Amino acid sequence: MSIKTRVGRVVEVINQNKKKGAADTYEAVLLKNDAGVHEFLFTKVELDVAYSRARKNIEDTLEQSLISKILD
Repeated sequence: MSIKTRVGRVVEVINQNKKKGAADTYEAVLLKNDAGVHEFLFTKVELDVAYSRARKNIEDTLEQSLISKILD
């Protein structure tokens, strides 16, 4: 299955009101599904794990659309 989509952006944000043991920064993304747009915060480690999983399961990943290749 080949699903084509637009490329999003991962934005580093500073952790405001940081709790003890929390990361200094997070990687923020906005993702949209049928229920609407949702905000997510990931640590660099969480993104590294997700990236590694995608590389090991390339058959399950998305493909960049032609429009995205032109505009993004």
